[in-house]
Amino acid sequence: MAIQSPIIKFSLILSITLVLFSCGGGGSQVAEGGISGTGITMGRITNFGSVFVNGVEFNTDNATFLRDNQTASGGQNDFHVGEFVVVNGTVDASGITGTAFDVIFNDLLEGAVTQVSTPQGTSIKVLGQVVDTDLLTVFQGFSRLTDLQLGNIVEVSGTRNSSGLITATSISLKQTQFIPNQSENELKGIITPPVTSQTFNIGGLTVDYSNATGVPAQGLSSGQFVEVKSNTNVTGNNILFADSIKLENEFLSLQGVTQAEIEGQVTSFQSPTQFSVNGIPVTTTPQTQYKNGSANNLALNVFLEVEGGVDAAGVLTASKVAFEFENSVGGGELEGSVASINLAANELVVNGQIILLDTSTLMVDDSNLKVSPLTINDLGIGDTVDVEGVTQPDGRILASKLERSSVGV
Repeated sequence: MAIQSPIIKFSLILSITLVLFSCGGGGSQVAEGGISGTGITMGRITNFGSVFVNGVEFNTDNATFLRDNQTASGGQNDFHVGEFVVVNGTVDASGITGTAFDVIFNDLLEGAVTQVSTPQGTSIKVLGQVVDTDLLTVFQGFSRLTDLQLGNIVEVSGTRNSSGLITATSISLKQTQFIPNQSENELKGIITPPVTSQTFNIGGLTVDYSNATGVPAQGLSSGQFVEVKSNTNVTGNNILFADSIKLENEFLSLQGVTQAEIEGQVTSFQSPTQFSVNGIPVTTTPQTQYKNGSANNLALNVFLEVEGGVDAAGVLTASKVAFEFENSVGGGELEGSVASINLAANELVVNGQIILLDTSTLMVDDSNLKVSPLTINDLGIGDTVDVEGVTQPDGRILASKLERSSVGV
């Protein structure tokens, strides 16, 4: 491998069926920091014990957990590292701990794999939609993208770029094949031409909605953002017979929110002082602080973490902009065995490099032990790990993701 680095509680629980969706031990002492006060944070889950999102450890003892608009019967146990969530809650003055009121997950896509990955590939198609992966994508229920087969039913969490293409933060294998009246195909996307009284397209999929509920009286038209659900399998020529259609907003609005911290891709870019992340308008000022890059590195589809206050129009004024792993300056990959571990400093040494873990580090165990949540306390000398991270000014590597592939003897 190669190394790169990185709520107001609403009066009603957010129902986020949007394109966005979607206290453990070691590695939690180095503060990335977050917003202070009450507001909303959205990003991938990096670890559990509590729930860690965007470098903040949220206490979830009294939190409501929702998955796809349904109360999660297993609470926190129904969630996985890598899944993209929205948290409503409070963050204390340190910016590294908080209390969650609601933890909300909505997938981008769930259904059959319609095109598998090549051996060197980084993408698959699900229900005809291109799903890209990167080095931070977490796989649940399988180890490599090439493990997925045609017809496997997967759930995809992540973000969309400026063209609407999905970058997965997590892919979960739900079933090896579609089971009628038990499995469900679900996707969200923009209707593209041609549109008839019975069919429309989303990406590489034709949707037949002739018998679907929820279709507006005025019909459907190109450019609308919809959610499609079906209890039948996609056909061999990529036709899905919809059971229900629902018009939705493509992006989440922050109107009514005063503070926010959001992770995602730049979905529109006018200038370094005016752009959008996950469709949320962001503005920067001369006081904005940059990490792992500068304003010159801002561009379409770059992965960022942005935090700051939100005005009455829902525009986030960034106090901090952090470039995440693959778009950061000084990042890369490293693979090797653990030579030493310093629990007090949350550090380990791999191939002579000091690896630093913090609250933003994705911790995944792909060894035969399958420890979850994985912390620095679970690692041992001789364990083989893959690290993606960013070299710090002092020469240490701050890990964005650490994956244990095997356990030392």
